[in-house]
Amino acid sequence: MLIYCFDEATKKFAYTDVIDDSAQVPENATTVAPVNADGTGMYAPTWNGTNWVPMTKEDFEKEFAQPQRPDNVPAVTPAEKQEAQQMLAVAKLRADVDALKKSQEQGAAVLATLMKQQANNAKGGN
Repeated sequence: MLIYCFDEATKKFAYTDVIDDSAQVPENATTVAPVNADGTGMYAPTWNGTNWVPMTKEDFEKEFAQPQRPDNVPAVTPAEKQEAQQMLAVAKLRADVDALKKSQEQGAAVLATLMKQQANNAKGGN
């Protein structure tokens, strides 16, 4: 059976657990699901001994909401964003150039090997 456990001190929902159907429900748990009448979830529900009482959305947001950006961090300006994009583009171009150089070096090495083999073949044919 599925049980819904709550903190013994605060009575706030803590976690769910599964126990044997014949087992006794612990004192810090209930089989009553912490959902609204329409089946939607609750904001930080608290057990009142009979049913779950949800926190209001406003209170939940005050208590648990995290700021998206700390107050002391300035917003990124469009110019800074453009500069960052340009830096990424330059870094990609540098990587592409390095890859082309490596490819060219490998091609030169293959060409040198072929020319050496051709010279050796020419010596052996005379």
